Amino acid sequence: MFTGWMHSGYPIMCHLESVQELINETSMRSRGVWGPIHELGHNQQQDGWEFRPHTTEATCNLWSVYVHETVLGIPRAKAHEALSPPERKRRIKDHLRKGAPLCDWNVWTALETYLQLQEAFGWEPFTQLFAEYQTLSRLPKGKTGRMNLWVKKFSQRVKKNLVPFFEAWGWPVQKEVADSLASLPEWQENPMQVYLCAKK
Repeated sequence: MFTGWMHSGYPIMCHLESVQELINETSMRSRGVWGPIHELGHNQQQDGWEFRPHTTEATCNLWSVYVHETVLGIPRAKAHEALSPPERKRRIKDHLRKGAPLCDWNVWTALETYLQLQEAFGWEPFTQLFAEYQTLSRLPKGKTGRMNLWVKKFSQRVKKNLVPFFEAWGWPVQKEVADSLASLPEWQENPMQVYLCAKK
């Protein structure tokens, strides 16, 4: 027995009421198919770039966004009500108002971090990094180490110093990682700057 409406696995599991959502292409292209793709996204998550418990229900949604936009032609703001521009702005402001605590960085708030990166740099850095991570050995065991590796790898991939961006989200960026990225150009378009300035 499972707790949600759908459940990841191979294959994904769902109630019979959801079958129509999976087999009706017209419905998929008009209304979307967020739930099943979310579950398939769980099957793609890898320990190296997962920061449990924060990203368990967040990074799987990257696949939902990608499929809706690139396959179904449904923009993210229409693919799920949680991704409407007002909701996204509200979540960012709420997170910053609380001091950007890592304990509250999860689900939609965590997804927002990745969406901001995707909107700035496209999908290519993600696909390249996901491929690279499959070749890496001896990954950091702890969450903090893995988060810092992602900061370093993504910054190097896009050739920008993303340390201020991740710190704005409350990531525990280590000094040695920040120092190693200091020579990269500053990310002038950092979308968090607008919120940080408004907060002052």
